[in-house]
Amino acid sequence: MQIEDMIQNNRADCSGCAACKNICPKNCITMERDAEGFDYPKINHELCVKCGRCDATCPALNFKQTLPNKLPEVFVAVNPDAKTRRHSSSGGTFSALAELILNDGGIVFGAGFDENWRVVHTSAENLDELENLRGSKYVQSQIGDVYKRVKVELESGRRVLFSGTPCQCAGLKNFLGKDYSTLLTVDIICHGTPSPFLWENYVEYIAQGHDIAGVNFRSKRFGWVTNHLEINFYDCGYYAKANGHDLFLKHFLHGMTERPSCHSCKFKFPNTKSDVTIGDAWGVQHFAPKFFDNRGTSLVIVHTDNGRNFLSKARLAGQQVSFDVLPRHNPCFLTPSIPDSRRANFFTYLKNFPHLPIAVMQKYFLQNPDKVTGGRNLNQEAMQKYAAILNHLAKLRKSNLLLMTRPLDAKVLMNLAQDVLRNFKDSGVYNLQIQPGKILFVDCLHMPINFTIPASFDNMQALFRNFNITEIFIDGSLNFGDDSIKFLIGCGLPLKKFELNAKK
Repeated sequence: MQIEDMIQNNRADCSGCAACKNICPKNCITMERDAEGFDYPKINHELCVKCGRCDATCPALNFKQTLPNKLPEVFVAVNPDAKTRRHSSSGGTFSALAELILNDGGIVFGAGFDENWRVVHTSAENLDELENLRGSKYVQSQIGDVYKRVKVELESGRRVLFSGTPCQCAGLKNFLGKDYSTLLTVDIICHGTPSPFLWENYVEYIAQGHDIAGVNFRSKRFGWVTNHLEINFYDCGYYAKANGHDLFLKHFLHGMTERPSCHSCKFKFPNTKSDVTIGDAWGVQHFAPKFFDNRGTSLVIVHTDNGRNFLSKARLAGQQVSFDVLPRHNPCFLTPSIPDSRRANFFTYLKNFPHLPIAVMQKYFLQNPDKVTGGRNLNQEAMQKYAAILNHLAKLRKSNLLLMTRPLDAKVLMNLAQDVLRNFKDSGVYNLQIQPGKILFVDCLHMPINFTIPASFDNMQALFRNFNITEIFIDGSLNFGDDSIKFLIGCGLPLKKFELNAKK
């Protein structure tokens, strides 16, 4: 099939939109992950009847350049409902359009979370269900059979809103094969979609075994401009870091972890296939200042008469602005994101260490990204240490362990300890440094917390009891004659010398 040849020749041509899977009359196409964690179609040739519908539906194989007659209309908009706006990534335009559809007895399809916090396309038929579809999801969603469901709803005469990335909207349009006046397609100003495999491992790493109550990629707890990734827990508060400091979002914003097709996207303007595009009105304080209050403002681009009709009925406040704001403040509407120069190297490491995705991420952004370019040998050594320690711990299955290393390796092993917890649910790993007169203890069992206690036998023994630590692992580079080692021996726990250069 042409799709298979296309992917074999250049994987970046396939966006993973799943139109081919949905159109197949024999259900012989499945979406399977590659080593980077992205879904690609796989054809079961024993079931395939070579009807060619997959090739005829593929947006990439049938791509045609669009030449617009005129530039689209551009608006800034805000939802007048303060609560809705607060829970939206920008100005609440998606919610206003979705509520318009739902109030008419329609159905909304978009990206939401499943019970394991994976990003999937799902539906909402009321305002309670709509909550799951609000907000940005910086992960490529699994489409499943949603295109088929959209068609069933449209054929029944129901109004439908479909929201997704530009390539997903193109996939739906090609799948349907004709226009419906009852369908509103809404895409986003898309920077790209990071690997689902990395997100699923990352959210588990942050949770450290705690039950997640909610995930918000664009929390406005500290304002719209300085948005944060926020993960709330039922039993231990919340995690929140600005997008420039969170490990997962750092990779995303630097173009390290997006799907290959994102860096050569065919569906940027003017090749957008949706009725309406929505995004953040960055820089609105300069071109529409009365709509800037740091609570979120939408940018809305209208491509079709159908989109203009739906938008005119939505409950929004806004004004039209010049098209020129897009290249100045939202260049991703026009051009694909640029991949980080280390992207290929990053995914090579991920293929070599698929069981250590967090460690691979930390290799690149453990420090300030401007300072990571050097020290490649040390990073390589750290990766070997990660693999060696995990393999060793897999044989032990003890209660809680304590790692002690020289300061050079402290930060590396602290992150390792957190990663270990994903694989050893019944045990925990802690990292400790002894400095003159004090102990630096890093709690890695819950959320990472640094604290110091006075160095004394009583304090250490109480620490071991409280955290059920039964063994101490010592970096093989440490000298057992060190005063710190003598101190630990005096605390009463067995010390085991662990050679970190052990082979994987």
